[in-house]
Amino acid sequence: MTDENSHATEVRDRWARPENAPALDGIRAALAGGGGWRALVREWTLPWGTENDLAGIPLAGVRLGGVDLTGVILSYADLSGCDLSGCDLTDAFLTETDLRGATLVNATLTRVNAGLCDLSGADLTGAHADDAVFSRARLVGTRLSGASLRRVKFVAAELGDADFTNADLSEAVLVAARTAGVILDGARLEGTRRGSLRP
Repeated sequence: MTDENSHATEVRDRWARPENAPALDGIRAALAGGGGWRALVREWTLPWGTENDLAGIPLAGVRLGGVDLTGVILSYADLSGCDLSGCDLTDAFLTETDLRGATLVNATLTRVNAGLCDLSGADLTGAHADDAVFSRARLVGTRLSGASLRRVKFVAAELGDADFTNADLSEAVLVAARTAGVILDGARLEGTRRGSLRP
């Protein structure tokens, strides 16, 4: 039985194999160009033919602004420093994804699963992330000003120095979250749950 770390290594390593370099280059170019990437992924993943599996892909610093990434699997991917402004990531999987310093201004992250994701220093100003899961994620120094974060789960997340100015955190769950230095000026906190995981 494989453990989580070996799975993460396996999905990252597939992009580094020399025989996969042309597929990576084509997918990267299609993503940066704004379209056609799903067909390339489907062809590359034959015989399974999945069109949304980008797990482990190295895209650090790539400009992806406005790309439709709904339902994409980006778990374990390196998206550090990426520009994902205006992207639609509805229902995407971002488990253990590296998004340090990424720009997600006005991105749609509705129902995203971003458990254990690292968004430290990222900019999510104006993002729409209702019903997303950021459990055990790192959002240290992250800008979430004006973001819609209704019913978001920040269970055991690291939120130190995050800026939630004018964000809507209605009914969000911050149980066991570390919140030292968090800025909540003008934030909506109706129905927000806080406290400890201990009974």
